[in-house]
Amino acid sequence: MADAVPTEAFVISAAIDFGTAYSGYAFSLRTDPSKIYTNKGWNADKLLTYKTPTCVLLNSRKQFDSFGYEAENKYVDLAEDETHEGWFLFRRFKMILHNNEVFWLRSFFHVQVKHLVTNNLNSYSANMFLLVQN
Repeated sequence: MADAVPTEAFVISAAIDFGTAYSGYAFSLRTDPSKIYTNKGWNADKLLTYKTPTCVLLNSRKQFDSFGYEAENKYVDLAEDETHEGWFLFRRFKMILHNNEVFWLRSFFHVQVKHLVTNNLNSYSANMFLLVQN
């Protein structure tokens, strides 16, 4: 068995809720674990929400473009401008990933979710760093 990492080594404890309809995340700091931080800025216009729709927008080259409200809003803009041809908006796709017949889709979304998580961690790291410093 591998050596356990002491809990003192962790500064942040984070959770990602990758839901069928909505997704979100939360984290707390070791210095005050009962204080839980969430993302309230999901680009939902005037709506204050802790979650964003579980949807992914891929561009015409089938590359990740955006996630959640940002994906929905961009696709609406593309459709209104009649430039959405070739773009792909996937909504509520989580449960289909359990189907063994769509293994290629599961592999594809695994890469996309990894990309999403990495980008979110990078974009929010500055805010988390400020919280850790205080």
